[in-house]
Amino acid sequence: MKLRCLASWLACVFLMAACPVPVQAGQKALLVGIGEYPHLPAALQLPGPANDVRAMRGLLVGEWGFAPDDVRTLVDAEATKAGILDALEGWLPAVTQAGDRVVIYYSGHGSRVRDVSGDERDGMDETFVPSDHDPRAARDGSMLLDDEVAEALERLAGRQVVFIADSCHSGTVTRALGTGRAMSGDGPRPRFLPPPGALVRSMPLVRDEEPISEDFAVHLTLSAALPYQLAWEDDGEGIFTRYLIEGLTGLEADLNGNGRTTSAELIDYVRPRTESWCRETPSCRDFRFTPNLDPKDGTVVLQPVAAPGIQLAQDDVGQEAVSDILPEMLADQVTVDIFPDRRIRLGEEVSFRLASSVDGHLTLLDLNAAGDLVLLFPTAEDIRRGKSGRIRAGAPLTVPDLSYGVAFEAAEPAGRNVLIAIVTEDLVDLGSLLDGHREFEPIEDGLEFAGAISGRLRAVWTGDPQANRSARWAIGYVEYEIHE
Repeated sequence: MKLRCLASWLACVFLMAACPVPVQAGQKALLVGIGEYPHLPAALQLPGPANDVRAMRGLLVGEWGFAPDDVRTLVDAEATKAGILDALEGWLPAVTQAGDRVVIYYSGHGSRVRDVSGDERDGMDETFVPSDHDPRAARDGSMLLDDEVAEALERLAGRQVVFIADSCHSGTVTRALGTGRAMSGDGPRPRFLPPPGALVRSMPLVRDEEPISEDFAVHLTLSAALPYQLAWEDDGEGIFTRYLIEGLTGLEADLNGNGRTTSAELIDYVRPRTESWCRETPSCRDFRFTPNLDPKDGTVVLQPVAAPGIQLAQDDVGQEAVSDILPEMLADQVTVDIFPDRRIRLGEEVSFRLASSVDGHLTLLDLNAAGDLVLLFPTAEDIRRGKSGRIRAGAPLTVPDLSYGVAFEAAEPAGRNVLIAIVTEDLVDLGSLLDGHREFEPIEDGLEFAGAISGRLRAVWTGDPQANRSARWAIGYVEYEIHE
């Protein structure tokens, strides 16, 4: 089974649930941080994990309503393989019950070993590296395998589990280790323990994604890096953990300002910051640093456990919920003009002119005052006319243009409408989602559809020969009003 880049899967789940949760649901957290490895060389010691655990505890207790006794920590020498498994298999099942919220956080090294159970497509098991791991005893079983973690999580059936791990399992680090650039000195360093040399040489640099959610009994994962990227620390803290906690503190990641943060908003807050840090950090620059989300639909609402209210954006209706799932991103790359203007009378003709600063494919959606979502472009008629949605930088498109021979007319319901313009620079497959919705009819479940779009946009992009990365896209919102 795939642990993906055992990276920081933090967050969101203090508070979510795919099903209703009792108001008085309990919550527990297990926080593990390992930076001191007695059997590893100095270059592989990590200053940050103990600090990460303190910061995570501060977030849970100070911001998210966990009582101090709800949070158990294992740091450095306490975090042996036996100690971690005892907490996962013994303590957590004993102190929680179905419906409770469980946060499991790991900060430290990840690695890879040969798969012996035959359940890995690539023949490798992903691992955590406990503090008592000794690489000189390669067959001593001191690595904590993804299979072992999965088995432990099965004991938490019925709980709302978030798995957090600020580490990774990327073969790309071997290039840095070969040059000594990524692990030397006191500066930034990746959280990855290289496997034996023969395994290192066999690792590819780019891979398809293998979802953790298919194998682990968790509700949501947020990963510090895409598969075959690196998780990094600097200045005594995990970079992903830094920005994740920042985004979850004081609604910083509430991008549409409606008083709640969704998983889509959180990942869209964190990704630009880790990617910017990586571009500015020479030892990271070659490897990319893109946090990942699974499930990718972005519908989990993050809020303190003590706060009542909606926990899934799908439980809400209307324009606000859609903007939670599909928040604006790089909106300055997409320009939308409405003719004759943004106040339109019922029955009046209306058209839209769209421009992009990059070449890409355009999807135009209309969200009306009743919360109905309708695809405006590319429709079945556009496809018949050879207009697949391609848009060129600096070459605006008009919808509908004169070649249609018909016009759009403002129709009921009156009120505030929102145009959602999506431009995908990479060839993200939205077409298969749009098929079946190209006849100007309201989409039956608009929020589910928006979540599916969100998932495609936030998926790992494997089309870049250099490295896995996030897909390149932009979303812009424009409001207009239909009145009598």
